[in-house]
Amino acid sequence: MVVGAVVLLTGCGGDGYTPELRALDSLMDEKPDSALHLLDSLGNESAGWSKSQRMRHSLLTMKAQNKAYVPFTSDTIAKDLVSYYDNNGTPNDRVLAHYLLGCVYRDLGEAPHAVDCYLDAVSLADTTSADCDYNTLAVTYSQMAKVYHQQLLLTDEMEARKHASRYSYLDKDTVKAIYHIERIADIYLLMNKKDSAELIIKEAQDLYLKHGYRQKALQASVLRIRLLVDSIHKFVDAKCMIDEFESESDLFDKNHELSPSKRQYYYIKGRYYEGIGFLDSAEYFYRKIYRPNMTAVQKDPMYRGLLSVFKKRHQADSIAKYAQLYGEANDSSIAKKDQELTAQMASLYNYNRNKKIAEQEKQKSRKTRNLLAFVVVAAIGCGILVLRKRNERQKELRQLSQSLFDTRKKREEISKELENLKAKDYESLIAQKEHKEEELNSIITSLQRQIGQANMEDHLMQLKESDIVKLFNEKKLFKQGVSSPTRREWKQLEQQFRKDMQASSAVLSKANLSQMELRICILLILGFDDKEVNIVLYSTPQAISKAKRHANNKLFNTDSAQSLKNNLMINLGL
Repeated sequence: MVVGAVVLLTGCGGDGYTPELRALDSLMDEKPDSALHLLDSLGNESAGWSKSQRMRHSLLTMKAQNKAYVPFTSDTIAKDLVSYYDNNGTPNDRVLAHYLLGCVYRDLGEAPHAVDCYLDAVSLADTTSADCDYNTLAVTYSQMAKVYHQQLLLTDEMEARKHASRYSYLDKDTVKAIYHIERIADIYLLMNKKDSAELIIKEAQDLYLKHGYRQKALQASVLRIRLLVDSIHKFVDAKCMIDEFESESDLFDKNHELSPSKRQYYYIKGRYYEGIGFLDSAEYFYRKIYRPNMTAVQKDPMYRGLLSVFKKRHQADSIAKYAQLYGEANDSSIAKKDQELTAQMASLYNYNRNKKIAEQEKQKSRKTRNLLAFVVVAAIGCGILVLRKRNERQKELRQLSQSLFDTRKKREEISKELENLKAKDYESLIAQKEHKEEELNSIITSLQRQIGQANMEDHLMQLKESDIVKLFNEKKLFKQGVSSPTRREWKQLEQQFRKDMQASSAVLSKANLSQMELRICILLILGFDDKEVNIVLYSTPQAISKAKRHANNKLFNTDSAQSLKNNLMINLGL
C-alpha cells in the first residue's frame, strides 16, 4: 500500500516541509493520483501548521493535480503561492510556483498569460546551482512549446523545444530530450521544409538507437516514411523502412493490426503503393483507415486516397461518389481548422473571464486614448522640466563660481595683511588673521566640493540624455521586439561614460574591474535597479550579485553586493 510507505512524523524544516510532505513529494512522479489523495487527507491537519507548511502543502497539491491531469479552474491559490515564494522560497520553489500559475492559465484558455508565467518561471531558475530543478525547467519549456504550437508561432515553438531538450538531458531524461528533437521535425514539416524535417527525424532516430530505445526509433520512422513517399526517387528507401517498421514495431497486435488511433499510418502505406502503380493495394490500405464512429475530419485522408485511386482508374461513378465524400470531409476539416484558429486567436485577448460587454470595451478604449494623451503631455512636460532644471543648475554653478572667486580674493588680501603683521610682530592680530584665513580656507574647500558635485551632476544628466543611454532605457523594459544590447552598443555606452564622466571613469579604471563589473557599475550610476540590470545584462541574479560583490571589494574594500550602488554615489560625488 502507498499509504504504508508514507510515515507520518513530527517536525519540519524552515522550507515548510514536514516529513510526510517530503515523502509525498518524492512519491509524486511515479504515483501522482496516490500523492494527491494523501495530500487531500493531510489537509485536515493544516490548522496547526505554520504558514510555510500550509504554503508547501498547497504547492505540492497543485503540483500533484497538474501531474494527475486535474484541470485548474481558478488562479487564486496559484497567485498566492507565487506571491509567497517570490519572497520566501528557493529559486526552485519560485520556478515551480510560476510554472503552476502558467498551467492554471493554460487550463483557463488564456494563452498569453500562460506564456508570461512560463517565461517568468525560467527567468527565476538558478542554473548554476547544483540542485537546480532541471525537470521543472524542461516541462515548463515543453508546455510553452505546446502553447506556441496552438498559436501557430512555429519559430517560438522550435526555440522552446530546443530548451526543453537541453534541460531534459541535464535532468538525465534521455527519452524526453530526444522526443523534443523529434517534435522539431514536425515543426519543419509545417513550415514545408521537408529536407530539414527529414534530417531532424533521422537525427532523432539515431539518438534513440544510440541510447538503446529501438521501439522509439521505429515509431519515429513513420514521419520519415511519410516524407519519403512524397518523392518517387526515394521509394526504395521508403519500402525498406516500411518493412522494418512492420516487422519489428510493437505497435502491431498479434493479428498484425494497428490500434484504431494509429491507423492513419495506412494512408502513408497506401500512398507508397499508389506511387509505384499498385492501385489495388493502395485502395486496400486506404480502406483500412476506416474504423467505426470516425469523424469527417478523420475520414479526410481515406477519401482523398480513394479519390486519387479512382481518378487513375478513370472510374467515373466512383470518382463522383468519393469526390463528394472527400469534399464534405475536406470542408469539415477546413471548418474545424478555422474554428480552432478562431478560438486560438480569441484566446490571445481573453484576459477577462467575465466577458466584458461592449460598453466596457469602449470605456477601455477611451482610457487608452486618455493614457496616450497623458503620456505625450507628460513627455513634453518632462522635456520642459529637464531644460528648466539645467538652466537652474547652470545659474547655481555660476553663483558658486563667483563665490569661489570672491572668497579667494579675500583670502589673498588676508594673506598679504598677515605677512605685513608678521613683519611687525603683532601677535594678537596675527592670531585673528590666521583664524580668519582658516575659515576662508574651509569656505573655499566647501565651495570647490559643491562646484565639483554640481559639475558631476551636470555631467551625469548630460550622460543620461545621450542617445545610447536612451537606447539602454528602452532595453531595460523587456518589451516584445526589443533585443539585448549588442557588443557594439555596450562599447558605445562605455565610450559615452568615459567622455561625460571622466573623473568617475578614472576611478573605475584604476580598480581593474572585469567587463561585467564595469558594466554593472555604469548601469547603477545611471539609476538602473537590480531587476533592470539583470534584464539588460541577460544574466542570472546570482551572477550579478557575485559581480557586484567583487566590484565593491575592488573599489571600496567592502565584501557586500547590496552597498555597491550607495558606495558609488557617495565616493564619486553623485
